[in-house]
This record gives sequence, C-alpha cells and structure tokens, in this order.
Amino acid sequence: ARRRMYGGGEPLSVLTAYDYPSARLADGAGADVLLVGDSLGMVVLGQDDTTEVTVSQMVHHCQAAARGTRRALLVADLPF
Repeated sequence: ARRRMYGGGEPLSVLTAYDYPSARLADGAGADVLLVGDSLGMVVLGQDDTTEVTVSQMVHHCQAAARGTRRALLVADLPF
C-alpha cells in the first residue's frame, strides 16, 4: 500500500514515536511511517546531543515502539 501511495505521488505521513504509547497513538491515528530517531537522546533522555545515544538505547526504544505498532512502517535511524 505504501509503495502504491508513494509511486502515485500521494504524500506519506511520518511521525516520530519513541515508545509504546506514542507509537500506539500514532499508528492508531493512521500514520504511514513511524520514526524512532536518535533525537530521543535529547527529547527523552535529556542528553546534550544525539552523539551520546547508544545502539542499545536505540534498540530498547525501537522494541517499545514496535510493540505499539500494528500497521505503520517502523523506521529507526542509528546514532552518529
């Protein structure tokens, strides 16, 4: 479905979700793509920048977001 939308020029909705509740809400609202970004270091963990985020932290947050996602494509970006 996403490939058809993208190929047909239809815009995709992309929202950030760092955890189970935000992923569940965004997925339930119909978001096409959910992003677990390394910005979670600053937004969720209170770190100074994204370079402090570890791969283990990213895996932890991706697992939580995945549990709240049923329909949307879940995408993660890795820390610097």
